[in-house]
Amino acid sequence: MLEVPDPVEYDDAIVFKPTDELGYLWYFPRTATEINVGLGFQMTEDPMQLVETLKQDITTRSEFKNATVKDKLGASLPTRRPYDSAVADGFLAVGDAAGHVNPTTGGGIPGAAKSAHWAASHAVDAITEGDVSESRLWEYNSDVMTSFGKRFAAVDLYNLWGTARNVDELVEIVSAVPGQQLADALSKGTSSMSLKLKLKTLVDTFGHWDALYELYKVSRRATEITQIYDAYPESSSAFEEWRIDRDELMEEFYELTGATRKYWSSPKTQTVSEIGPLSH
Repeated sequence: MLEVPDPVEYDDAIVFKPTDELGYLWYFPRTATEINVGLGFQMTEDPMQLVETLKQDITTRSEFKNATVKDKLGASLPTRRPYDSAVADGFLAVGDAAGHVNPTTGGGIPGAAKSAHWAASHAVDAITEGDVSESRLWEYNSDVMTSFGKRFAAVDLYNLWGTARNVDELVEIVSAVPGQQLADALSKGTSSMSLKLKLKTLVDTFGHWDALYELYKVSRRATEITQIYDAYPESSSAFEEWRIDRDELMEEFYELTGATRKYWSSPKTQTVSEIGPLSH
């Protein structure tokens, strides 16, 4: 947290910049003079010098001259799709503990709030009925997966695709994609463009058409995976069959993109206890 002597011009905006190792750096004004500054990187990539990278960028920005550091901290976040199941006998996982974090942005407050609300509701009902078994709590999984869970699984594909591309190429492509469409893709997993916007994007991305066509195919897979998550089983009896369908799509995705595997075909024990890649 930095306190600056003069108000910044972007007090109603968030500044994002790319860094090494498919990372990103942000300037997020809490107020016009109190700026949340930070950066993250994918821990599936090579380590980066976080403090030095942040220091180098801050010193190039005139608005941070004579700034005062008010607070500093760091944390690890599960930049992955949600765990396939977040329940067991007498147990419910919510928020970061269940992988309820947007894999692309690291945003976790909405997922934590929603999952906590649903978990509390199901816990109260289960305790009242005297049945806190996995099967009784299973509906909580369905609530998560058919809501933000499917969106996080979809945007995770873009995150994975990015690990297989050159950062400079990604920056050029992202810079050419209309802002709203990019925001929709990263938050919802899907987006749409008018014919005019499509033509403009093609012109602006000249030289990267192969990557853009691959990205188009990734977007198709993102739509398909949301449909699979929409069909998340209402009971644990159909769980393994559902995961087979999801894993088959992921195998197609890895073959299409050449991305480093973030997940392997799911063994039966891979639920809340599995460990996913971390960031920040």
